[in-house]
Amino acid sequence: MKVISVRPSGLLRDSVYWFAYYDGFAADDRGFRMMSEGTVDILIPLEGRTVVVANASNDGVTAADEPLLIGPQKSFSLYDTSTCSRAFGIVFAPGGAARFLGPQIGELTNRILPARDVLGPGLRLLHDRLIEEVDPARMFSLADAFLRQRYERELRNAAEIDHAIGEIRNGRTIGVSLVDFAEQTIGFSHKHFVELFTRQVGLTPMRYRQITHFNDMLERCRLSPDMTLRKLAVLFGYTDPSHLVKDFHRFTGMTPGDYRSTVWTHRQVLTETAD
Repeated sequence: MKVISVRPSGLLRDSVYWFAYYDGFAADDRGFRMMSEGTVDILIPLEGRTVVVANASNDGVTAADEPLLIGPQKSFSLYDTSTCSRAFGIVFAPGGAARFLGPQIGELTNRILPARDVLGPGLRLLHDRLIEEVDPARMFSLADAFLRQRYERELRNAAEIDHAIGEIRNGRTIGVSLVDFAEQTIGFSHKHFVELFTRQVGLTPMRYRQITHFNDMLERCRLSPDMTLRKLAVLFGYTDPSHLVKDFHRFTGMTPGDYRSTVWTHRQVLTETAD
């Protein structure tokens, strides 16, 4: 599978992680596994159907030949691409989708639904134009223009929540009470902070911090394949390697050994080929 991705610039830079073009899915591929980052994704099949399994409990299994909206996931997602040879993806940064989809992102948590239900008929035109295109750069431009038309500059409390997201993502809340963080750093009561954060991000601050910390560990695991689980556990604050293994299963659905033996094609994306 070939993955070509680009990070938008300018107006969209802080709200959209990347646009991605997927080409060359093979019939013997199981598809790919997406680790949760608190993102909201739009998956647009360009040839064939795409099946998405929301999480390990099989909630929200969806098969479609139309664009799908994948809300913030509490765990990993599985994409079965055995009947889809090309696809296009839009990945919103945590909290970023609220500027395009409305502030109630919390209603999309762990959900998968037809994207047109949220984005309206304009998405159908984008879908049709993407199908006709063969140049990834042109596809990225079309998606960029589509989102710029929907961008909402005024989003209540967005600055405070964006600041909180950045602090959590950069590891500045590790070892810090989220109650103290909300009151002393963000300036909200803890209850109000949790409500606002969950509404805009789709995950609670605690869950988002857990996912972010775990993903930092995954990155170290990927870059240091010879590091033992015990060293990883100590480095990332686990009291015992068994707790690390439990988090591996909870957030990836895999053992550490299986994870390390799987082929990477993109950040947070694992390609899985049938045996």
